[in-house]
Amino acid sequence: MPRTKTISREAILRAAAEVVRAEGREHLSVRAVAGELGCSTQPVYSCFAGGIAELERALYEEAVGQYRTRIEGYLAEQTYPPYLAYGMGFVRFAREEVSLFRFLFFSEFSAIDPFLEDIASTIAEAYHTDLKTAKLFHGDMAVYSYGLGMLANIGYPMSEEEVLDSFKREFYALYGHYFPDREKFWEKRT
Repeated sequence: MPRTKTISREAILRAAAEVVRAEGREHLSVRAVAGELGCSTQPVYSCFAGGIAELERALYEEAVGQYRTRIEGYLAEQTYPPYLAYGMGFVRFAREEVSLFRFLFFSEFSAIDPFLEDIASTIAEAYHTDLKTAKLFHGDMAVYSYGLGMLANIGYPMSEEEVLDSFKREFYALYGHYFPDREKFWEKRT
């Protein structure tokens, strides 16, 4: 009896991510992942006894980790203030990782933004408000961000400068709505 090749869970998840990147989620299957790995389906089923449903759920968590790493990289660049860096990173990810973005943000798994608590804390601290207001503010801003992300994801031609200007306009409008009595600082923070 031939021995089954031992393949790590991490390798299987990387292969699954590559299948989604290359062919889209609709082509994700145990057989496609095994093909990417160059093995039979047995190692995949050994790690994911629940089959494709279990693999998809684990891949979602892996993709969240990859998204988180990318966003943290954008934050570390310090090109933009933190709240703006989240938005710009979201749009970049949508443009650069077309299929993974769709898997993450347009699937049954994607109920909550993986950065919601971090973003709410950033807003609360930067704009001297409570977490509840920060979450409301970000919820409104997220509607706009998802629109820009989706446009980037389908290849709509927008330069980084156009995305930046779009975010600023929406941010300023929402800032005026949520904090009507505050001095307008516009270009000092975003």
